Parts: sequence; structure tokens; C-alpha cells
Amino acid sequence: MNERIVKWDLVPGLVLELVNLDKDGRRDFFINLPVENIPMGALMDTSQMEVDDKGQVTFTLTPQEFHYNPLGTVHGGLAATMLDSCNSISANCQLDKGFLTMTTDIRVNYFRPMTVSTGEVTASAKIEKIGRRVIFVTGTLSDKDGKIYATANSTELIVEFPSK
Repeated sequence: MNERIVKWDLVPGLVLELVNLDKDGRRDFFINLPVENIPMGALMDTSQMEVDDKGQVTFTLTPQEFHYNPLGTVHGGLAATMLDSCNSISANCQLDKGFLTMTTDIRVNYFRPMTVSTGEVTASAKIEKIGRRVIFVTGTLSDKDGKIYATANSTELIVEFPSK
């Protein structure tokens, strides 16, 4: 029987800090946020998160046996979670103070299975269109050679965060 212990260090009040930042502040916030402070990142064993100058995010990890489904390949939920995370954070990096986004829908397309031999994979987001109420984002999950394993299109609803 294998065992894995997951540890994270969630800092209370992060959402309040984020919602009070403008676009540049949000990019800096995520650039400086340690991966181990993101519970889902720790659970999935994310090794790196990067944010470019446009606020578009990438997540990197190396598939492990604990990501496997009963068929002996990486569960599709890993790809979906990576893509949803990079798409959602990228959308949030486009907003000014007082607003957040939430994913209203995501469509994931799987092209090939991943295993531990796949090696490091990166989920990258690209903002397609910013509207008044929604942001459309496309994400791609690929390996270091550029081979695509999955893509995702998501709609991110812009919501006003209630101020206290």
C-alpha cells in the first residue's frame, strides 16, 4: 500500500487581499504566491506557477502514480483541474479592484493519455475575449516537446465582490 501526505499553508484573508488589487497588483500577487499556499496546487503536486506580463498563467507538474485512474493512466480530472486553475486565475488577473471571476462552464478536450513516463506537463491559458460580464479563456496542456494532451475553453463570469 502506497501513502502520500499533503501539506499546505493557506494564509487567511487572501481573497480579501486579492479583491482589493488592480490588474498589476493581481499579477504581482500571483507571481509572489508560493505554490504551497494553494491547497489544490499542493494536492495535485503542482511544481510551478508563472504569470506573464499579460496576466496569463501557467501551471507545471509531473504526473505521478497517485494521479492514476483504475485503467493505469492519469485521471482526466488532473488535466481539467490544471486547465480550470490556469484559465480562472488568468481571468482574475484581468480585473480591477472589487471584482472576481468564477468559472461558469468549461469544456475539456482530451487528445492522448498521460502516464508517469509523460514527464513534466504545463497548462497555459490565453485570454480570448474580455467582455463586460464574462471573460473567454482557452487553455492548453502540453509536454516539454509541445505535444498537446488536452485543451479547455472556459467562460469566466465577472462578479462584484461584496464590500464590507
